[in-house]
Amino acid sequence: MDSIDTTIPRNQLLASLLSQDFALLKPHLIHVELLRRQVLIERGEAMQYCWFIEAGIASIVAGTVRGDQTDVGLVGWDGMVDVAVLHTLNQSLLRVFVQSPGQAYRIPTAAIQGALQQSETLRGTLLRYAHTLLVQVSSTTLANASCTVEERLVRWLLMYHDRSTGDDLLMTHEVLALMLNVRRAGITLTLKALQVAKLLAKLLANRRGVITITDRDGLERIAGDAYGPAERLAAHRLT
Repeated sequence: MDSIDTTIPRNQLLASLLSQDFALLKPHLIHVELLRRQVLIERGEAMQYCWFIEAGIASIVAGTVRGDQTDVGLVGWDGMVDVAVLHTLNQSLLRVFVQSPGQAYRIPTAAIQGALQQSETLRGTLLRYAHTLLVQVSSTTLANASCTVEERLVRWLLMYHDRSTGDDLLMTHEVLALMLNVRRAGITLTLKALQVAKLLAKLLANRRGVITITDRDGLERIAGDAYGPAERLAAHRLT
């Protein structure tokens, strides 16, 4: 673990802060590795840290007492988790875990809440991000209610791609089944159809858990209205 250096963070949210606002957070930011399936925020438990993701992807998961769960949002280099801290809450009703490994800057919740009390501009910037995330979650709800499994699956692939640095996505059929709250068999059939249409590369035995996008424009045409302004981050993708 390392303290933040003087370079501009890759995290879009940190990089967008005014210099004086960034200075409030900088002493408390610690650079950490994110491991696949690592839990960052546990539902109903006290939040000790917030996370500004530099590389990798975190899933925001809603669940029920009986164990049903589904993804409601994705966060990568574009944002932070958990935004509940911005509303002076120290618990979240959502679970956040690492979908794709990478790195992040970790900050104690007490430190970020203290900084928010010192700066209205910092609060405004982070709350605008929280609104963007709310729109993404709302779009997920609409897509789940009105779109086909294929459209929903393609939407998640595009969102994942937006937050990745290449066309290879570290994602298993099980993960997609969780994201869409559908049976794994349905995911497998839909992925095969997309491979036949040459929108995705065929899966190789030595590359299990990797989905390769070969025709992004074609995927966007299939997604249609399921993938819109709330999800479209392509203009800001890392290179």
